[in-house]
Amino acid sequence: MPFSKKSAVTFLDVAAIPDEIQWRILEWRNSDFVRSQMLRQHLISQEEHGAWLAGQRSGAGGTRCRVAHVDDKPFGVVSLNHIDMRAGNSDWGMYIGEKEFLGKGLGKVLLAEILRWGFEETDLQRLYTSVLATNAQALDLYLKAGFIQEGRWRKHVLCETGERRDLLWIGMLRDEWEAEKSRILQWALSR
Repeated sequence: MPFSKKSAVTFLDVAAIPDEIQWRILEWRNSDFVRSQMLRQHLISQEEHGAWLAGQRSGAGGTRCRVAHVDDKPFGVVSLNHIDMRAGNSDWGMYIGEKEFLGKGLGKVLLAEILRWGFEETDLQRLYTSVLATNAQALDLYLKAGFIQEGRWRKHVLCETGERRDLLWIGMLRDEWEAEKSRILQWALSR
């Protein structure tokens, strides 16, 4: 199925999608090109993934995940992690799992969904995440969306190669989202 800039992107809660797609997420997450950019780079077992899915279905654990689809084909994941409603903040994550969808501007769409979901639907006050300092493409994407680099943890991540990498922390506040929302959404749709 050819992808075009006019293709519709939709997001479905992981608990509401077929089992086949729920387990495809494990394949994506364990793929070398996704795993190599993660804070935790170990191969996730079926048992670990099954426990995570059970948490998604029950609503326990403070993490919510949605699967992104283009014209009904699943291709990636967005998540709100460690949701703290009392403090009004959440860590977040995202990745494209299907290689055919890389380089098509969909990272901007995923990021815009995280911001809309976090600030508008979940009513959070702050969204934050970490990114490996070596992942210049992701960092550039996040900064263009309006995130602010807030810190650096030097040599924090031990990669499977034995190399240690710096971890950068970025964040955005609700009032920053509200001030930049129109620009961010227009930017995200300019894929």
